Amino acid sequence: MYDVIIGTAGHIDHGKTTLLKALTGINTDRLKEEQRRGISIDIGFAHMELGSTTVGFIDVPGHEKFVKNMLAGIGGIHLVLLVVAADESVMPQTIEHFQICKLLEIPRGIIAITKKSLADEELLGVVEAEVRELVADSPLEEAPVIAVDSVSGEGMDLLRERLLQEVETSDHAAMAVENAHRVFRLPIDRVFTIRGFGTVITGTPYAGVLKKGESVTVYPTGKPGKVRSIETFNKPSDQAVAGQRTALNLSGVEKEDLSRGMILSRSNTFSPSSMIDAVIHLLPSAAKALKNRGAIRFHHGSAELIGRVYLLEQEELSPGNSCLAQLRFQSSTVCCPKDHFILRRYSPMTTIGGGLVLDVNPRKHHKKDLSEVIPQLRKLWSALKEKNPNIDSILADYLVRLHGQSGVSLADLVARTGLLEDPLLELLQKLDSVTLTHQDPVWAVHNADLEVLKDQIVVFLEQFHSSHPLATGISREELRERFFSRVPNSHFQFVLKNLEEEGRIQASHSVVSSYGRQVTLNSEQEKLKQDILQLHIKTGLQPPTLDELLKKFPQNTRTLRDLYYFLLQQGVLVRVSEDVVVAANQITSLKARLTNSFPSGNTFSVPEFKDLFKISRKYAIPFLEYLDHERVTRRTGDKRVVL
Repeated sequence: MYDVIIGTAGHIDHGKTTLLKALTGINTDRLKEEQRRGISIDIGFAHMELGSTTVGFIDVPGHEKFVKNMLAGIGGIHLVLLVVAADESVMPQTIEHFQICKLLEIPRGIIAITKKSLADEELLGVVEAEVRELVADSPLEEAPVIAVDSVSGEGMDLLRERLLQEVETSDHAAMAVENAHRVFRLPIDRVFTIRGFGTVITGTPYAGVLKKGESVTVYPTGKPGKVRSIETFNKPSDQAVAGQRTALNLSGVEKEDLSRGMILSRSNTFSPSSMIDAVIHLLPSAAKALKNRGAIRFHHGSAELIGRVYLLEQEELSPGNSCLAQLRFQSSTVCCPKDHFILRRYSPMTTIGGGLVLDVNPRKHHKKDLSEVIPQLRKLWSALKEKNPNIDSILADYLVRLHGQSGVSLADLVARTGLLEDPLLELLQKLDSVTLTHQDPVWAVHNADLEVLKDQIVVFLEQFHSSHPLATGISREELRERFFSRVPNSHFQFVLKNLEEEGRIQASHSVVSSYGRQVTLNSEQEKLKQDILQLHIKTGLQPPTLDELLKKFPQNTRTLRDLYYFLLQQGVLVRVSEDVVVAANQITSLKARLTNSFPSGNTFSVPEFKDLFKISRKYAIPFLEYLDHERVTRRTGDKRVVL
């Protein structure tokens, strides 16, 4: 059993609400003011069973002043019921509502000519002809036209029959697969409280499945909550699925935390953004061209955002044309690629166009970047226009490429695509253009960028060795800070391992170097090494610092500094503390003398240690702390015990 949402569209007083009441027995005008005035002000809801399918209806207000409310409800519908009154035919809001449906690419629909009793057959023929002219070259071009009288019931059985046919011919299987792969998103269109239950929200989920008891987040505020109970089509349910009118009873969230236009989804899934890349279409009926940086009202889901359009390919967009644009808003929201939206002028508030989301969290584009950005966005646009079945793969490839050498986490890609982790991971694994680091977290990088990064590391190591001929290599931490400061350690380790397997580098626990790198001392360096070791033996356990060595051998400052660190890396010198460095054989002698003087299990004090080795406290404490660290001794109170 599949569920379908049908939305009404049409001019005020053309009988949309009366028609739905005749179909379902439900009055969608729930507000007292609507009932008093006899017009719909806000969106209303009804449902009925058609065969094995539950059909939900969203009734929209037809008055031009309430188009904002109409747009809050029509975004998630599968079919449109375009309503035209026989006594008035096509009117301004008939046209605007139909244009909105066309911009949203609602794929199927039925046309109902209401108030049949007010027109003769000839007039009905004229009305149908005018409606057919309106919907020409659109998905409704071949839609059935049914003349009905909602009061007497004439034509209603035929309308139900045609609705059932449209529902049954919809590709439910494809919709179910698409839905199962996507993160749950519900645009909130109503918020209220029920005594004894608490906060309740309603909406029509765009995608995914949500189960009772799950933790959720309200976007863009990030407010956390939990699903206490679920109703779909006014019946208790254990889960909510895209295509169902849904009410969620939430705990942990107050009514004051919520409003129409917010999005509810699984916890910590999306990253709200105040900027999107998109394709925009300007209606042929738009009064004038849309200029670069023009102010607009952006309608998506149940939200209305104020923003500006930054055209990426031209300075203005003329009516009837399309182009790439970046939309920047005054506040944040949550979108997904492939989402449709409607654009209205900031003032006067008229519908001028719409579009399709390409990237939900792009960088701010500048002129110097456009030559690289536009071809990639056009590739996405082309795939969407052609309804390429591999669009999700093309999108994933684009998003991974955007992150360059740094790569991107699977979690970030979920937020940028709206795909669940498992199907997204499966999709990435099939991409020949992407490499995955199969660690925690999973990280994706474009192959071309990975190869450039590896080449840069190899060149950098060669330059490092040239500048530091006595260094066996650069420390892992320094290399990571230079190339991998913004990525997890697992990605860094993956790239190093990859380079090692290719025989291009060699890496120890602490040092990375070019493959085959070996340091051989020349005669001058060998002599200086012996001079340093002799000085250490002469000074005993009160050795010279590096600065003192530099003063002792001023003619070899650069060579001595490099040699000093080389001897430390080779273990010829041992760092006891920041300022105390001794020869390795001195440490060996110290350990032997200590264990001879104080056999295992015996204790000794700091003064005894000082007397034994004839050194001051300045050196005794660093040596004792070093011995503790090496587990030669262990401190117990004021004394040490030999282990």
